[in-house]
Amino acid sequence: MKTRLITTALLAALSITTIGAAAAQTPSAGTQAAKPDGERHRGHGPRGHGGDRVDAMARLDTDSDGRISRAEAQAAQQAMQARMDAHRAERAARGDGQRPQRGPGGPRSHKGGGFDLVANFDAIDTNRDGYLTRSELRTWHTAKSAGRRAEGERRFAAKFGEADLNRDGKLSRVEVSEKIPRLAERFAWLDENRDGFLSREELRPARPQR
Repeated sequence: MKTRLITTALLAALSITTIGAAAAQTPSAGTQAAKPDGERHRGHGPRGHGGDRVDAMARLDTDSDGRISRAEAQAAQQAMQARMDAHRAERAARGDGQRPQRGPGGPRSHKGGGFDLVANFDAIDTNRDGYLTRSELRTWHTAKSAGRRAEGERRFAAKFGEADLNRDGKLSRVEVSEKIPRLAERFAWLDENRDGFLSREELRPARPQR
């Protein structure tokens, strides 16, 4: 009997924990309604199904015609800016301090990873019809992502080359300590093949699975 009671209690606790986690991850209907179209992820809305940034922008299409007009893009950006201003004012009133002010063009994407539809509207609108379609946004996003990857690889190569003092194509503990000291404490962790050196592949961060 005692064992059965303990098992029942554990199952109840697990159920409560699971429900609580699900509730924390799933926005309520009221929260969804309070957010302007496509504003919560990197300047233009939460990710769509499967984390797709382009499909998430469907929320900006307020007239449901399958396209995003300049007015719709501007309205979303203005609504987002108003919400951020209100949040900063609330933080200031609580004495929490304020985050750095953004530029006059509205919120910018985090580390260049998102879309600034207003600033880049004409560049994205390749057929010049005054609307942004899914395919145009997809093309733009793909091109920008490729550019960011190339720039990241360039910076990585430059940093690695700067640290590789003897130009042998790998980094010793001494080189890491002198040139990239922030990695020194993690040297053994990064040195997966345990050869006493860090290769480019060992230092190159793994890309998240999509």
